[in-house]
Amino acid sequence: MKLESGSEIQLRIDALASGGDGIGRHEGVVVFVPGAAPGDHLRCRIDQVRRNFARAHWTEILEPGPGRRAPACRYADRCGGCDWLHLTEDVQSGARRAFIRDALERLGGFRDVPEIESLPSPKSLSYRALARVSLGPEGIGFRARRSHRVVDIDECVVLTAAAQQALEQLRQNPPSGSRSDVVIRGFGNDVAGLRASDSAFVQANQLLWERWRQRVAGLCGSGSLLIELYAGIGFFTAGVESNFEQVVAVERSVAARDLRHNTRATVHHVSSELFAATGFAKLEPDVVLLNPPRIGCDPSVIDAIAASPTRRVVYVSCDAATLARDLKRLGSDFELKEVVSVDALPQTSLTESIVRLDRILDDDVDS
Repeated sequence: MKLESGSEIQLRIDALASGGDGIGRHEGVVVFVPGAAPGDHLRCRIDQVRRNFARAHWTEILEPGPGRRAPACRYADRCGGCDWLHLTEDVQSGARRAFIRDALERLGGFRDVPEIESLPSPKSLSYRALARVSLGPEGIGFRARRSHRVVDIDECVVLTAAAQQALEQLRQNPPSGSRSDVVIRGFGNDVAGLRASDSAFVQANQLLWERWRQRVAGLCGSGSLLIELYAGIGFFTAGVESNFEQVVAVERSVAARDLRHNTRATVHHVSSELFAATGFAKLEPDVVLLNPPRIGCDPSVIDAIAASPTRRVVYVSCDAATLARDLKRLGSDFELKEVVSVDALPQTSLTESIVRLDRILDDDVDS
């Protein structure tokens, strides 16, 4: 049967795609289905047909997969904030590890990816202390999946109690005439004892703050000099600085003011690209720690790290594809030693990871 928009098919879901959709195959054509679980047998209606794939939505679950469950949120079928509420936590965690491994192998070219460790969230609900709330003619809440339409929401199951209270206050007293997004924070300006100004980037999962920072510090180890790029408010800086004689931290945004307040690091209030071009070559770091935005690093930053004598690179990533691309550019002088998948945003398909790479020394090659 030739697939066309509006046609109805039965589909077995084989796996999850990195965007969160289920993947099935119908007569050799890959079909993406949101809200599907591995092992599901579904009745689906085709929404879109492209040359190499199709998109569909399920209309009936003929047989649920072993990892499917009833969502804990009454808005799950409308809100686009959490795309994996219908999956058990072990299925979610395993899929994130698979996404990271696939990116490192397929995009990064790594042949011997070590076993990927999971850093779980202490809770899979009521963990999120920061969220972007949308205001629109439909109400106040979060945007629908792949849409600008706002789903009016009075209670969000992933918010901490303080963040939920902030949502309720926003709903009671919305900004006059506003039809934009508003960031709510359930922690004020205190992030694990650090100052975080209102505009500063902060990891949303408050329950993971300490574990995440400790894991990064452990991967960095100790030494004379650590250079941290994209340092933000100094969230990771504060965790590593006691293990190094000197820390140089680079941050281009206004968060550099918080960085200076929160740490003893030597702070460069410039972009990592500019620092790579002007300051990197003057230093001989033992370790380079970097936590870039979702788009990853500019090639000049990776090239500067590769050209330095650093013995270790620790990369904190929020996108597996750009992580793999950057590590591939870093080159064959470094060996991938540890990979950690951070379950930072339970109920979503978003990945966070930490990787540690060590420079391959001549003695290592000889042995």
